[in-house]
Amino acid sequence: MAAVSVYRTLLIVRGCWLLLEWVFGWGSSVREATLSSLHPYTSLFAHAVAVAFVLVILAGLWFFRRWARFIFVLLLALAVVYSVFRQYQPALVPPEPIVAIMWLMVMLNGVIVAMSFLPPVRDMFSRET
Repeated sequence: MAAVSVYRTLLIVRGCWLLLEWVFGWGSSVREATLSSLHPYTSLFAHAVAVAFVLVILAGLWFFRRWARFIFVLLLALAVVYSVFRQYQPALVPPEPIVAIMWLMVMLNGVIVAMSFLPPVRDMFSRET
């Protein structure tokens, strides 16, 4: 069960980093900054809903729900396709160490997906505990 513990630790790290990115605005783009021109709290509310949605998915992964694994993989695939066609312009450039950690989080997403489809974590999804 060591792999399951590592998997859950990675989920905790990913969720905590997601909250830090949201609090400090490190993941914001210029397009999202224009959203606040509609109303000052529009961007904040949209980010809160998105973060809550991803945290629900991570909680589903914690409890080995198939729907969470499917949605997580689907969102990552959509993010890859979106990044090919749209240029990302950050609204705020975070410090260099933070950028390095952000790239590590991208790799961590890949590790979470890989562990979700490899035994013994994959077997936990088949049980629907």
